[in-house]
Amino acid sequence: MASIVAAGLTSHAPNITATPDAAPAQRARFLAALAEMRRRLLEARPDLVVMFVNDHVQNFFYDNLPAYCVGVGDRHWAPRGAAGFLKIPQRQVPGAAGWGKALLAEGLEAGFDLAVSHDLEFWDDVSVPAHFLMPEGTLPILPVLTNCVAPPLPTPRRSWALGAFVRRFIDARPGSERVALIATGGISHWIGVPNTGHINPDWDRWVLDTITEGRGEELAALTWEDIERDGGNGGQEIRNWISVLAAVPGVKGEVLAYEPVKEWLTGCGAVWLHV
Repeated sequence: MASIVAAGLTSHAPNITATPDAAPAQRARFLAALAEMRRRLLEARPDLVVMFVNDHVQNFFYDNLPAYCVGVGDRHWAPRGAAGFLKIPQRQVPGAAGWGKALLAEGLEAGFDLAVSHDLEFWDDVSVPAHFLMPEGTLPILPVLTNCVAPPLPTPRRSWALGAFVRRFIDARPGSERVALIATGGISHWIGVPNTGHINPDWDRWVLDTITEGRGEELAALTWEDIERDGGNGGQEIRNWISVLAAVPGVKGEVLAYEPVKEWLTGCGAVWLHV
């Protein structure tokens, strides 16, 4: 069967690359953490990466916005239209079409009404983390997208169930592929609302403490209202992290960095899970 050989969680704030001269000391510490995460990822020698991410209304809009979507394209843009803004060169990264189609079919059979896309363009959700973690652009990426933007959102408990299903899917695969799991997004940030730019380090540290202690299921018990109050509308992206935590339940995490970066408008965390 396939096996999970690595798992990590990281913020994907666009200003990490879009504003390279901002907050130099915090930037240096956070990028050092991503470099360490990259080192550990390389050491694990995965054959593919399942990335739990969220669209920012680049691929989906209010006329058609699925709760969950699996990307089954042979390649993904990461980035294309946002390359100038993100200061990351345009590139396509390989997909994992066979895996994606199998996950989609098994998910539908298991009661997850997953949408499907053969053509995805990623902005900061994939492009920023992949720029630092997988700069060669050769490792196949299977994206699993969650609606974290436009309510009503899938519940954190449902994202936990999805992550647990992905783990069962991996365990049942007939091959011996080595799989890495990466979730991006969060932690606290308020975007496009009256208190845009606010960060809540207290909530962020509670989230990180919960993960380091292997109590990820407590995050799945949060409600939309809990997250909106304490983590902001951007904090709703914690659903991506919850899915990865569900795939490795009880595993303890190691915080490689936490930086509440005002210039990035985000409480930024990088966590390695000891699978």
